[in-house]
Amino acid sequence: FDCPNGLNAIYDFEIWKNLKTSYNSYPIFTVKEFLGSDKKSNELNFILINIGDFSEEVINKLKNDKSVVLILETENLHGMAEQRRAFFELIENEILNPVIIKRDYLNITFEDLQLYSSTDLGSLLIDGFGDGIWLHVDDLKSESEKSGTYVKSFIKKSESKEKIVNRLLFNILQAARQRISKTEYIACPSCGRTLFDLQETTEMIRKRTEHLKGVKIAIMGCIVNGPGEMADADYGYVGSGVDKITLYREKNIVRRNIPAKNAVDELIDLIREDGNWVEL
Repeated sequence: FDCPNGLNAIYDFEIWKNLKTSYNSYPIFTVKEFLGSDKKSNELNFILINIGDFSEEVINKLKNDKSVVLILETENLHGMAEQRRAFFELIENEILNPVIIKRDYLNITFEDLQLYSSTDLGSLLIDGFGDGIWLHVDDLKSESEKSGTYVKSFIKKSESKEKIVNRLLFNILQAARQRISKTEYIACPSCGRTLFDLQETTEMIRKRTEHLKGVKIAIMGCIVNGPGEMADADYGYVGSGVDKITLYREKNIVRRNIPAKNAVDELIDLIREDGNWVEL
């Protein structure tokens, strides 16, 4: 079958080698299959590999084959440390092939999946290791066995496991600054100086602006620390008095003391003026 939107397909090697045509399709090998097969793609060959497979024979093969993309796996309890060590071995052997970091999680709650995958994958990406990420989740539970609470903000009703995992992966890539795919928000932790309902306002702004890929919006509770905490935001929405909001473009004030009831519309108008608004 043809993949939608011109996408290419990756097949297990045993299936790929028997396809009538290899157009827009690529094989994924085990190390044993890769070493023992003469049939390979002329463009891309994916290999499932872990640090224990780095024999002299494998290293020499990789050095001489620029078509290979490594899928770096681990079965170690401390998998992130092992995968980091694998990257150092690749560097020491001057192997520059692309590497996709793969992690497997079995029978896990969503809360734990967020924590483990973000630290296991994100820490490597932030340090400059890896060209992609692959997450395999055997059984995803939306209910925490420890607390009995549901994660309603992320898991939507009747949403498939694949869609949940896919969105999580894009969030990790964005947090690690590897791929920007949506609007980003910065919100202060809130304190006694906060002059509006921070959570409610953030959600209201998010609902109207979450489709603006690459735009960064800061929502700050007060004028005291807000401007300093906005970091590199493109736009700032800052409480400046009771029912009053001041809007920023980067770190510059552009509209002062707007009535709170009009502030979100004014923020959107500002984004439009700058040519950063996209109609849904």
